[in-house]
Amino acid sequence: MSDPVTGGADGGAGDRGDGLTVRWATFGYLFTLYFILGGAETMMSPLFPLVQDDLDITESNLAAILAAVSAGIASFNILGGISSRRLGNRTLVRASAVALAAGMVISAAAPSFWVLLIGQGLLGAAFGIYFPPGLASVARLYPGTEGKAIAVWGQAYSFGLAAAALSVFAGGGWRWVFVGCAVPPILAAAYVPRWVEPARDTAAVPLLTQLVEYARKQSYRLAFLASFGGVSMHFVVIGFSPAFFEARGVDLRLVGVLLAAGRILSAPVKLVGGALYDQRGGPWAARLMMATTFGFGLPLLLAPTNAGVWFLVPFVGMAVSVLPVANAMLVAALPPQSGWGIGTFRAALLGSAALLSAIVSGLLELGAPLKSLMLVSLLLPALVAAAMHRAVPETPVT
Repeated sequence: MSDPVTGGADGGAGDRGDGLTVRWATFGYLFTLYFILGGAETMMSPLFPLVQDDLDITESNLAAILAAVSAGIASFNILGGISSRRLGNRTLVRASAVALAAGMVISAAAPSFWVLLIGQGLLGAAFGIYFPPGLASVARLYPGTEGKAIAVWGQAYSFGLAAAALSVFAGGGWRWVFVGCAVPPILAAAYVPRWVEPARDTAAVPLLTQLVEYARKQSYRLAFLASFGGVSMHFVVIGFSPAFFEARGVDLRLVGVLLAAGRILSAPVKLVGGALYDQRGGPWAARLMMATTFGFGLPLLLAPTNAGVWFLVPFVGMAVSVLPVANAMLVAALPPQSGWGIGTFRAALLGSAALLSAIVSGLLELGAPLKSLMLVSLLLPALVAAAMHRAVPETPVT
């Protein structure tokens, strides 16, 4: 990445002489918070067997906890976006650090399910508050190389998911996992580095009017299509793949290893996608990645099972890597004061993807074949690639 842009617009980020150190420190700060938040989102899943006996909770309680985290993310994406009109990005990032620290401490001290539910809900709220200002700030730290910057920042989320999975080794000390994870956000709340922020929009433009203006932009709609294509693959094809392959006699442990390998592969693929965004534009990069996702998905589902299962690695690597490209497209489609647009975008994306997953689950309950539903879902990246094709300029962007 090139040297990011910071400066004294909100109080001074340092002069040009020490700008590189300060800018990398700012990026590292945002990266670290995203890493902790990524782990917090799914931490209860691997910890559940350890927490279950201590707090006498059930699988239905776990479902309620995961729902609380998701609801916190979606609702505070919107509330944080609304607040961004009057509050700066730094203020919102600090608020997310406070909520994250509080959620970790409450979860660590929880004597019962209901207290744990409150703590986990705060973790979701922290993620919801953080994402719009975090994404916007990272993109504006690196003008001209936003795609690569967002791709690198996105690695924090993947690393956080991997770290959360390792918490299963905590044994009887599961509370100390939350205690340890509370330390970085406490420090992050105490000190927030300064970076350039866009001028606050004080015009009393109705929020719904702004959304209508955003929706009229082709670039905003294309960003949503690219995001939905990637997220829907995560919820449907990737989400149901363990059940799909286990029912066909594949060892579930092998499926887990291949899924993990696919997420590892996504790290370099995200970087390549970000570089392609910077060189050729968002629609071009998204078209390539969605078409490749579709190409790997067909043999994944149609090839003989013992061969098809191995396509999980490239399929997962491509499917989840389109999201940084879509995020860069989103930031580019919005004005500088963009928290409201990012927040509502994310909430709508998560809601629509969850609805798609619920529809698939309902159809399965009615007896629909899982393979057929996964094949139908696989048409989504193909449709997204077709939509992107129409938006790609005839002359490559240089």
